[in-house]
Amino acid sequence: MFLVRAQFDSRVAAATTRWALVVMYRSRFTRNYSSRFIRRALALLHHAAEAGNVSAAGFLGLAYGDAWGVEQDYAQAVHWLQRAADAGHRLACYNLGMCYDNGYGVPQSPAKAFHYYRRAAVLGDSEAMQAVGSFYFRGDGVAQDLTQARKWYRKSARLGHADAMCDLARCYQRGVGGPRNHRLAVCWFQSAIDGGCTRAHTGLGLEYTRPEYQNWSLARHHLELAAEANQAHAMYMLGRWATEKWDGTGNLADARFWFEKAAAQHHEGAILQLAELLGEEF
Repeated sequence: MFLVRAQFDSRVAAATTRWALVVMYRSRFTRNYSSRFIRRALALLHHAAEAGNVSAAGFLGLAYGDAWGVEQDYAQAVHWLQRAADAGHRLACYNLGMCYDNGYGVPQSPAKAFHYYRRAAVLGDSEAMQAVGSFYFRGDGVAQDLTQARKWYRKSARLGHADAMCDLARCYQRGVGGPRNHRLAVCWFQSAIDGGCTRAHTGLGLEYTRPEYQNWSLARHHLELAAEANQAHAMYMLGRWATEKWDGTGNLADARFWFEKAAAQHHEGAILQLAELLGEEF
């Protein structure tokens, strides 16, 4: 559930915390409650956290939140994450944001989730930067600000976050939060794909249908890859392709196939297209 990477607090009880993490690694972050390794690691983390080690407090939050050798206890997870976050621990801020985002151990609060995500983002966490961009994009927990959304997506993308690369590319593609720039859209979609973001195939496929980049073979290749990754919008676009015969080919059987697959995922456009194709009236 939570992110594990973190900066290390070497100011107090550092040796104890390091040994706790070594022991925890030996247990492979096990959920085996009887493991002597995990019990020893948790005892060491408690000792170090009580002594004031921020990293230990953050890892205790992870342990209780993800049930590493203990019964899952979100209240304890929030307690330790809060202590670490108050001390400026970047990862604890992000994970505390996740708690408020999802209602883990606390009442769900988009505003508080945004607050902690932004704290983590300001401290340099790329995952948090992408989350902040998405909150600004949706106006979730904060007033909608598409310029800020684009800014935070860009910050995260430049640190190598693949989903942020895709989000930034879509901003360039659609003119969200600034002017359109299809050259940059293509570059960022490709970078997102290289980073493992399958939803970027949809955006790149659509770019290859544009007159300045038109390549029907590459367009279909990327849209089909996105559809194989269960991306409903790619399925919808393949249905439109078959209906409108973008490259001069297509048939209604293919259109119905793709619209039905997208409609099964509640894609509104596909539902309307399928109804029209089947002669239904509203």
